[in-house]
Amino acid sequence: MRNRIRELRTGRGWSQADLAAHLGVSRQTINNFETGKHDPNLLLAFRLSWLLEQPLEAIFSVDPDEHEQLVGERWEYQDRLATAFDEVSVLGEMGREGWELTGFGPLVLHFRRPEDASLRLTWAYERRAGLLAGRVRKELEAQGWTYSGTWGTLHYFKRPA
Repeated sequence: MRNRIRELRTGRGWSQADLAAHLGVSRQTINNFETGKHDPNLLLAFRLSWLLEQPLEAIFSVDPDEHEQLVGERWEYQDRLATAFDEVSVLGEMGREGWELTGFGPLVLHFRRPEDASLRLTWAYERRAGLLAGRVRKELEAQGWTYSGTWGTLHYFKRPA
């Protein structure tokens, strides 16, 4: 399984030892994850997701061929440039076209959708700015929104429309 642990860790200015201390594991364990020698167990994967403020799919990815063998689907992927001024309209356009938000970075949104058009869903997106209180997140999740992650002070949620 591929991962972006090193990229996300260094983006925060953390050393391997810093990340290891946050997770309560050894620096060598972090090195093993980053070099692909070992994959984290499920609990550590979730802790990484929470600590790095990214959804699991934005940290870990599997070989597309392995995914296809398992579920019989192939995916299309697309990155779209987006600024704070047009991001909401880009999310709306991509969601209407069946593109699911899978991650984001500086000025870019990452999407996927099934190659088979009959399997595509229309997606709705919600973006919240500022501090995200646990109460607000729970309210959104109770309304069917799924947390997609945080970039800076922007928090993203998605659900099938």
